[in-house]
Amino acid sequence: MGNGSALYGPLKHLLASLPMRAELRSCCTTEVASPCCPHHFQPTRQQGLDLARGAPAWEIRFYSVAMLEQIHLLAAVTVLGVLEQAYFFLQVIHARRKFGISPPNISGPPEFERIFRAQVNSSEYFPIFVALLWQAGLFFHQGLAAALGLLYLYSRYCYFMGYRASSSDRLTPIYFSTGVLWVLIAAATLGLLHFFLSHYVGLNVLRLIAA
Repeated sequence: MGNGSALYGPLKHLLASLPMRAELRSCCTTEVASPCCPHHFQPTRQQGLDLARGAPAWEIRFYSVAMLEQIHLLAAVTVLGVLEQAYFFLQVIHARRKFGISPPNISGPPEFERIFRAQVNSSEYFPIFVALLWQAGLFFHQGLAAALGLLYLYSRYCYFMGYRASSSDRLTPIYFSTGVLWVLIAAATLGLLHFFLSHYVGLNVLRLIAA
């Protein structure tokens, strides 16, 4: 008994230090939630409290991987969006140097003002986009939200490049990006509505529709 206790500590530490591998998911061959499988492990409230109070490290790591799999696409699109905003900002800096316009001045040749307005407009809509992206991804469907996010970022890039060339070339991309935002709003609203109805009222709309 004493030897077993002496070996438990190092063994527990070794298990906690092992890297996560996708092959571990094969331990669960059914759709039933199980702590042995990071893909299907969906802890209850009590299990979550147990994890927070000091559950084995391998359980916490399994749960973390399962949770990250539900948001990794959203995180990737968010990073791409931040990089796009940085690119737009650098274009404004380049335009300021090119036309000799120092901050805080925002007036100058039409070429500069178009670039400046394109960057400002894109940055104004970016927080709205990120909020809708994550809500639609968490409550409706991550893959759909991520795909819509990529479409939005591409349309914003087309908007910026079109606005830089001509004011009229910005219209089609801005209309398209606005349409994508409305789809994200619809997805987020439906997802939140389904969550509240099923969680607080006990009404599963999807099952009713399927029936």
